[in-house]
Amino acid sequence: MSTACISQFRKRLYSKWLPGFCHAPHRNLSTSGFKEQSLDNLSEHDALWFLRAIELDLVTEADGFFTAPLSRAKEQIFWTGSRNVDPRPLTLWIEPVITIGALAKLNLSHKWPAEKLGTQSQTWAFDLVGYGDTENHEFLACEVKKTTREIDLLIELMKQYGADGSIQEPEKAKEKNAYRKSEGIRRTWPSVFWALGPNNYSKVFDVIKRNEREFELVEMGSDRLTRST
Repeated sequence: MSTACISQFRKRLYSKWLPGFCHAPHRNLSTSGFKEQSLDNLSEHDALWFLRAIELDLVTEADGFFTAPLSRAKEQIFWTGSRNVDPRPLTLWIEPVITIGALAKLNLSHKWPAEKLGTQSQTWAFDLVGYGDTENHEFLACEVKKTTREIDLLIELMKQYGADGSIQEPEKAKEKNAYRKSEGIRRTWPSVFWALGPNNYSKVFDVIKRNEREFELVEMGSDRLTRST
């Protein structure tokens, strides 16, 4: 917790984002419920890119929620625990932190204008979208997970479901999640799929449509994230 960006993130969390979230009129939570140890899951890399997104005004913040220009949902960076515990527990929610940081990566490193970026896809299947010529054209779809293991499993299952054109939704939670991402691909057919985990664990794929049900994920380099003009 001694690195510069994490220290800055922590300072702003306690001075602004946490009080804003807790003291919103409809919420009325105590800041003392925040679990300091949950900050241990935040990497210097993810703190850096989140702060860049804030500094570049790629998201606006109100009452602890963050919104990008084409977002279909407001992102909160706090997870609220049981109502039966007083004060109600609060922890840092890593996935939205990574998602918001990814906005800055796309903007700064891959030439995506802010007005073409948003969190949550049309079908709610993906965490982040880069839009093409219109607001309905999802060119790039990004899914964020909090661990590298979750990213690897997601990709493995999506490749399986894409290849066999499965129409039966699995019952187990992780398989069901990956199946729904595969269905999200089939609904909007993005050209690029980006799986992003903590500390820049990143996998980028071309989406190759075989037919209305089957597709292939072909791994590419990070340059594939760069917006085509």
